[in-house]
Amino acid sequence: MDINQLKYFVAIVNNDFNLSNASKKLHLSQPALSKYILKFEEEEKVQLFKRKNGRLAGLTPAGENFYNNAISVLEHHAGMLKELREHSTTVKGSVRIGIPPLILTVLFTEVMSRFISLNPTIRFEIIELGAFELRKMLLLNELDFALLLTPTNLSPLIYEEVIIRQDELTAFMSAQNPLAEKEILTWNDLRGRDLVIFNETFMIHHQLMRKFDALKMDPKISLMSGSWDFLLEVTRTSEFITILPSPIRHHFFIQEIKERHFESPINWNVVLTYPIKTHYTQIERYVKKSIVEYFTEHKEIKKISTT
Repeated sequence: MDINQLKYFVAIVNNDFNLSNASKKLHLSQPALSKYILKFEEEEKVQLFKRKNGRLAGLTPAGENFYNNAISVLEHHAGMLKELREHSTTVKGSVRIGIPPLILTVLFTEVMSRFISLNPTIRFEIIELGAFELRKMLLLNELDFALLLTPTNLSPLIYEEVIIRQDELTAFMSAQNPLAEKEILTWNDLRGRDLVIFNETFMIHHQLMRKFDALKMDPKISLMSGSWDFLLEVTRTSEFITILPSPIRHHFFIQEIKERHFESPINWNVVLTYPIKTHYTQIERYVKKSIVEYFTEHKEIKKISTT
């Protein structure tokens, strides 16, 4: 007996064994309803109903037991369907995304706020560390996604990389700094200058040190920090110079600070990086697609689809 036949059986009992009334409520012909019951009794070699003068008059002991079990099964079936429908309209889960503080502020403020507000049942865990540290976490399988800078030096056989933003590093300094008078700087202009830069946990630090090594420069690093806004602030009333991604200029409003480009700049290319797998969860596919389309096709972040 399938679930529909169980419903037929329960409907007959609930309508005082009146096949005519039961068939009307079930939108089924009375002969068809009778046939279902007889067929089941014959196949299972059991009698569910007491009969009198060819009419149903009640339940046998086996029928009573079967009725109680049928009620339980139908209630459980209804609960299963309800739960299935709820899950079909709600995606639950979590995702761990590593984002350096500067990239989080400059590029991902709107992205993350949209992710979180549109998908309250998904837990977006943001690991806010320098790109150098996030690369280590990615190698240890502690992240689902990481935002890194090129070159990542990750194996293309193990990790996928998608460039989402291409820019360059520029110098920021006080308007009173003598170098602020130049429109374009050379790296040699920094010789002997007081520099304030990101610390070793940031990929930008290592990019700069490689550049200085290539030029055989011994940079005068006066201060290192993990806070980009602090690095900017200390240049405002001093001769310190900091080197940050050019897009940072859209996130401060200090007239005393000037930005100057380099003649041969260091590229600041941000990549979305993640392990290559045979299967990605629905949430992982959603995050990857949303981020890539937001930055490369300028599409707005939408709620995760349940279809």
